[in-house]
Amino acid sequence: MTRRPAISVLLPVRDGGPYLAPAVADLLAQRDVDLEVVAVDDGSRDGSGEWLEARARDEARLCVVRTAGGGAAAALDRALARARHPLVAQMEADDRCPPQRLARLAEALLAEPSWSGVVSDAAVFGFESAGMRRYVKWQNGLVTPQAMAAARFLEIPALHQSGLYHAAVLRELGGYAGDPRWPLDIDFWMRWHARGLRAGRLPERLYCWRQHARQSTRTSPLHRPDALRRCKAHYFARGPGAGGAVDLLGVGATLAAWQASLAEAGQRDLAAHEWRPGAPLPPRRAGALRLFLFGTAPARARVGAQRDALDPARDWFAA
Repeated sequence: MTRRPAISVLLPVRDGGPYLAPAVADLLAQRDVDLEVVAVDDGSRDGSGEWLEARARDEARLCVVRTAGGGAAAALDRALARARHPLVAQMEADDRCPPQRLARLAEALLAEPSWSGVVSDAAVFGFESAGMRRYVKWQNGLVTPQAMAAARFLEIPALHQSGLYHAAVLRELGGYAGDPRWPLDIDFWMRWHARGLRAGRLPERLYCWRQHARQSTRTSPLHRPDALRRCKAHYFARGPGAGGAVDLLGVGATLAAWQASLAEAGQRDLAAHEWRPGAPLPPRRAGALRLFLFGTAPARARVGAQRDALDPARDWFAA
């Protein structure tokens, strides 16, 4: 008989409310894996911590850590420190997943030695919006490690909570508490790709991302567009753009904002060009990277239509 993969699931909880019990039930219903769930109650005041402790008295696979509250990244790091198994997954306390999720992720990850992690496609439910559906559809379309890495300056290329990772790699990465100026999710993937790590994608919808009005993506100032742009500029200046020249192609306020953010991040050799897709491309400076500042899919498609003038090694998109 093939040995079942051993997986620790990290579950940060802050006032999980009515969503917590279904999330925990989904994890405990996982099939064909040796499972432990490490739940960190991050200073809940709605009884979530007490509910977890009561549930753990009847469920040996559930380990509960109580803290006074330090944020999601710190809670994930506390859970990672307690995790006993060589593979690590995550779950948000308000999300859902089908019972085959972890076994399918483990099968995909263990079949690809070059991958340090694997994510799945996601679905959204609850307080949905057309914009969020488009966003998740875009993420799900990034089907290779190369596509995910190339897209990281446009948007967050995957839901990190949908993934399965080698525990040793997460620890070498420094865990989840990265730069406190940026949201956990974007900083995680920026540090991941800065290390040259590869994450694959399993094209199955194995993670259900609940949308509701209290989500940090809707309420936290760290998720404002200007904060996300500063994060992207910070990592671009220390990654692809490090020590070199960068030509910026965009329009108006977006072009000016990116020029300022990159300069603030230490990118010294910058040239900004007012340019719209379809117009003749300005000459590239010798040795320069080009950063196309167009976030919408139609605009990127128009830039991509000029593929004969593009160099995949030296042309990047950002938004």
